[in-house]
Amino acid sequence: MRTLFALVLSAALLTGCASAPTAPPDTLRIVTPYKVKSLDPIKQGLWSPEWGYGELLMRGTENGGVEPWLLQRLEPVNAMQWRLVLRPGVTFSNGRALDAAVLKTVLERHLAENTLVKANLPGAKIETPDASTVLLTTSAPVVNLPNLLADEQSVTVFDPQAQGVYTGPFTVSKLDDNELLLARNPKYWDGQAKLAEVRVRFVPDGQARLLAVRTGEADIALYPPTDTLGSVKDATTGPRMATASQPLQQLRAIPNLRRAPMNDVAVRRAFALAIDYDQIAKQVLDGLYRTPKGIYPDVVPYALETQRTNIAEARRLLDDAGWMHSSAGARVKDGKLLRLTVLTYPQQPDTKAVAVAMQAQLSAVGIGVQVTEVQDNYEALKGDAWDVGLSFDGTLGYTYDPIGPLRDFLTSQGSKNFGHIADPELDTLVSTLRNTPDATARTPVLHQIQRVIADRAYLTVVAQRSSAAVVGGAFTNYRPSSVLHHVTATTQAG
Repeated sequence: MRTLFALVLSAALLTGCASAPTAPPDTLRIVTPYKVKSLDPIKQGLWSPEWGYGELLMRGTENGGVEPWLLQRLEPVNAMQWRLVLRPGVTFSNGRALDAAVLKTVLERHLAENTLVKANLPGAKIETPDASTVLLTTSAPVVNLPNLLADEQSVTVFDPQAQGVYTGPFTVSKLDDNELLLARNPKYWDGQAKLAEVRVRFVPDGQARLLAVRTGEADIALYPPTDTLGSVKDATTGPRMATASQPLQQLRAIPNLRRAPMNDVAVRRAFALAIDYDQIAKQVLDGLYRTPKGIYPDVVPYALETQRTNIAEARRLLDDAGWMHSSAGARVKDGKLLRLTVLTYPQQPDTKAVAVAMQAQLSAVGIGVQVTEVQDNYEALKGDAWDVGLSFDGTLGYTYDPIGPLRDFLTSQGSKNFGHIADPELDTLVSTLRNTPDATARTPVLHQIQRVIADRAYLTVVAQRSSAAVVGGAFTNYRPSSVLHHVTATTQAG
């Protein structure tokens, strides 16, 4: 009864009436759990390519690569210098041209304020030999620059002289705590967008997002929880589930090495061995996820199988490390119970379902689990009151980059090294990777990195998936973007 009441209440809050109005065919209505907090190009710039009001210098594609976007060409000059040639005719929504001088200012602003860009472009110097060309020189090779420039958290392009002005096919007409309204950009440099308007509502409740599509209040619900998809995943009429082409989204378990017991490699390895990845993907997540075999999805040729389930080996590791069973069945060492605090977060409701499943699986080897939900997983991971954090972060990012995510999440200087890994060998291997321009020569280095991560249990990929959405109304043919470009100039009904 409470569930039914909650659904009815959610519907009332979304619709405000018994029947939803019909949207014009050139208007798209989307519900999402993630809130755009501001138009700040450094702190919140990642939303601009997702929602079509901004663009990047490069972009990820649906076929597994990256290509120029605002750039016409990106060329290596030598090991530590790249030539960035802008596409002609690009303008911001206010009509101002994007030229080399403007791009130089944008890059310098990111280098000064964006920790991710500063970390990945060491010693960067920028020159503008002509009005359309930027020369980027670094103090060390940056062989993955094409991927970095396609990363939505890296160099977002904005007008440095006007707040909230970007180059995309849409402009922001309204932004508050509840919604983002986008209007067609009449000055868009690459032709007119198919849609006149996009309405994005921030709806944290997964059931409410699905119900919004069912009642006709929304056309697309992003990030649908798995437990809501049973009635739509095989539907051929009405609301249905749609998925992206590439499995770039990974649910990762990040261990906190700064506090016991996850500072013990035996506990970390036992944790990884005790998880039944196949059961999580096929039963807990209803077959909508893939079973991971390692930290990289098997769509890339250098992926190794480094993860497996082995309860007996997990128990032996804990026995050998001195974690003994108490009379109550829990493991104890030096008077302390083997108990983990596992973090989940509501924007990705599947994290809770997975944590509960892990709780049961880990109990089989004597590891206790307390599931704790936090409102912002990254902010919580910056603290220290946790042992394992669940987070959706792909080891390829959304640009098919094996280098950047390794450096950011798993090296001692990484800006997202939430687990506090400090491993000189891993640092050296990642540095070698970053200094190896030939992709074939990088493969054995990537193999060794994967073995080190598995042997020392620095990261566990619990499940992987393609981006999903529930679609309805005039947008039943919509397919989610593998690289999170939810709305583009070509998005349209039918």
